Amino acid sequence: MDLRGEHIILTGASSGIGREILDILASYNGVKILAVARHIDEIPEVEGVVYPFSADVSSAEGVDKVFDQAQQIFGHIDIFIANAGFAYLERLETPDWQHIRKVYDLNVFSPVYSLERLVALNKGRPVAFACTISGAGLVSLPAYSLYCSTKAALHHFVQTYRYEKANNLQLTAVYPVATRTAFFDKATGEEDTPLPFPAQDAKTVARKYIKGIEKGKKNVYPSTLFRLLYPIGRAFPFCLKVYSLLEMKKVRKWLGL
Repeated sequence: MDLRGEHIILTGASSGIGREILDILASYNGVKILAVARHIDEIPEVEGVVYPFSADVSSAEGVDKVFDQAQQIFGHIDIFIANAGFAYLERLETPDWQHIRKVYDLNVFSPVYSLERLVALNKGRPVAFACTISGAGLVSLPAYSLYCSTKAALHHFVQTYRYEKANNLQLTAVYPVATRTAFFDKATGEEDTPLPFPAQDAKTVARKYIKGIEKGKKNVYPSTLFRLLYPIGRAFPFCLKVYSLLEMKKVRKWLGL
């Protein structure tokens, strides 16, 4: 699809992959972007192009606020990019329902509900929905049990929903590997948190993310190495087990080993 002149909602726009996506999208002629994050101090306001908007999209009320604001500014919505998400790096020992709910609210319920809202508002109009899933939805990363499970849930939702969706909806799932951003430090609250292998920079992910939307791809794997190695792991499951064991060595501190 041609992104020029499109009306776009982008969540998680203040940092990391989302910020890089925003910078690229803002260069397209005629676009209008509602750039959503909880903290918008780092989002530049570009008159007539980028509209920073503070909202917590981990609740239905927050998502509804985003859609209301977008409709007020744009009139209609062409593309929704569900990029907001976060992780905990931890050993699960203490029963805590709200702790579990917090990560599922943002990583799973929010994009699913956002897709439902987009579809309900655009019956018959061509629209696109893209979401950041993660390679972690396909492989096991020790100490990221909650995060991996949320991404696996989102992966299976998207892949199954393809059989049900209307023809006017373009649905793109993006599977980045670890990115060299503050994402993993936020997962621990510490600096120099070890990155899972492989890793790549957020600019590369953003560029391939947008190209995938433009080309109407169903699935986007920004890391060529991951795209090549994952099928081997599927064919030979012991390879994925060895990978997870190697990654476990990096996070022994958080697993208490």
